[in-house]
Amino acid sequence: MSNVFEGSKIHNILKDERFLYPDYVPERIPFREQEVSEMVFCLKPSTQGKKPENIFISGLPGTGKTVTSKFVLNELEEYSDRTKCLYINCFEINSYNGIFAKATNFLGYPIPIRGLSNEEIFERFVAVIKNKKIVPVFVFDESEQLLKKEDTKKLLYDLSRLNDQFKLFIGLIFISNDPMFLSLLDDRIRSSLNASVIKFEKYSCQELKEILKERAKYSFFSNVMEEEVIPLCAAHSANVGDARVAIDTLLKSARIAEKENSKKIMVKHVRKAFQEEKVIKFEIINNLTEQEKLILKLISKEEKTSVEIYNILKNKFAERTLRKAIFELEKKNVIEIIEKQLGKGITRTIKKKNSPF
Repeated sequence: MSNVFEGSKIHNILKDERFLYPDYVPERIPFREQEVSEMVFCLKPSTQGKKPENIFISGLPGTGKTVTSKFVLNELEEYSDRTKCLYINCFEINSYNGIFAKATNFLGYPIPIRGLSNEEIFERFVAVIKNKKIVPVFVFDESEQLLKKEDTKKLLYDLSRLNDQFKLFIGLIFISNDPMFLSLLDDRIRSSLNASVIKFEKYSCQELKEILKERAKYSFFSNVMEEEVIPLCAAHSANVGDARVAIDTLLKSARIAEKENSKKIMVKHVRKAFQEEKVIKFEIINNLTEQEKLILKLISKEEKTSVEIYNILKNKFAERTLRKAIFELEKKNVIEIIEKQLGKGITRTIKKKNSPF
């Protein structure tokens, strides 16, 4: 009996689809030169054995926060052997012991995640940094997750005090979609961190087109795409300026074209990719929490400030719960948060996103 894969023939369009994966870090980061320069300025002291500036990076999903950070860290390690860089996704690792164990193991001193108290694991972490005589740089992506538990709040406090307490230099980079992350920290932690803020603005339609063209050069064979494909993928994502959505749409379109054994990616394949995304978005909307649904209902006809939403729903939910719901809606790409300067403070306006379909 023949294998089911033997009779399957596909006209190959994709030469190397890894260039379209979310974790791919390009050799050049287009349209983020200023942000790269700011990060380099903050981290450069680590190459001289001095204390780097801590950094807080904020911006909407898909604006290049993670890929830019990874690019800068790669360049930093290539430039200097005085520092070592570790990236941690706080959705995947979000406990005191888990984070310190990963950091200590990364620095070359294997320890178990379980079986040690917080104090013991922290002591070993401090000891290995002293012994290594390097300046480590740690990136905490999705850093708002660290605010959800008491032990990770303690972790933030312990990290922020390393210089004052042990005379150890360490660089900390926090990445979050929530621009209010720093303001939610305990005053002592925020003061000790003294982080420089770098905000990533959303990409324009033209920038998204250039990003897609650059990725396409390495991802596809020659002449396998209709001329309108990249502009359509870019326009689809331009409303939110999300490069990840644009790149993922291009990859899905290519796979649909290959599935149909087409010699080219056509506009019809892009539109089919849109429909697949529409089904996913429908599932997201149908599975919102009660708080998320109420917030969407409040802003269905007109945008409202976060304060207005808190005041209307304060008898039903705590402000912290509503803040989390707003953050989750933004992460699901259902709403848009617009920050505006109002006197000496900042007001946040919440509006429902227009559907791209």
